[in-house]
Amino acid sequence: METRSEDIGKASFFSTICTERCGGICCDPWWGIISYSVTKHGGLSNLQGFRDELVKGIKARGRRIVEAYMTNETPPRPLFESPERYNVIVRGIDVNGSSVTLNLLAMFAFRCGFLSEGKSCSIHPSLSGGKEIRPPHCGYTGSPEARPDEKGYCRVIHAGIPGDGLAVDNAVKAERAASRSHLSNGVASPEEAADRVIDALREHCSMRAPHPYPQQKASAPGRNDPCHCGSGKKFKKCHG
Repeated sequence: METRSEDIGKASFFSTICTERCGGICCDPWWGIISYSVTKHGGLSNLQGFRDELVKGIKARGRRIVEAYMTNETPPRPLFESPERYNVIVRGIDVNGSSVTLNLLAMFAFRCGFLSEGKSCSIHPSLSGGKEIRPPHCGYTGSPEARPDEKGYCRVIHAGIPGDGLAVDNAVKAERAASRSHLSNGVASPEEAADRVIDALREHCSMRAPHPYPQQKASAPGRNDPCHCGSGKKFKKCHG
């Protein structure tokens, strides 16, 4: 199948590329991605409490995606239930005195309830008589007018615009590999995702000195004192 430039804007363009060539990679699974920052005050004391905050934040952002992706009809229907996998990546850690700020990228893998076993979207306008009932964000996906890094840009769709079948195949392979990698690197619960964030924070701080914590002790900690990094271990078993 070759896609000509005059096909842009026609319903058949999206349905052919998405179902016959791509196989709904962007919807199987569908990835919800949110970038945000969270700050831990008081250094590395009470990491358990900070972990609980991380879990709460991850759950809230997952719910936000579920609530945002509803069909545009009466009554509206949700596209997703709960995330299948969670992949929270620490993109940066900034320390300012006893405050630690984490820059996070939260990735949620969802299974869309409107994607068939044949990877066809049952609410896609090309398959529903031209009526658009998809959520706005969903409708932006694969926009031929979108440029790289703009909302709605799809590498597979744009690879097909010049009619280069090989370019489409290569784009599909790249997208599929990236999706599989994120899925395999994900975890099954917000709690596991938060644990990974805490582990990354501990690793970051263990390689830097001085470690941020509320109040510097005048004397070195005793061997049996709790370690200042917040691990819960004795100093002699951790940074001692």
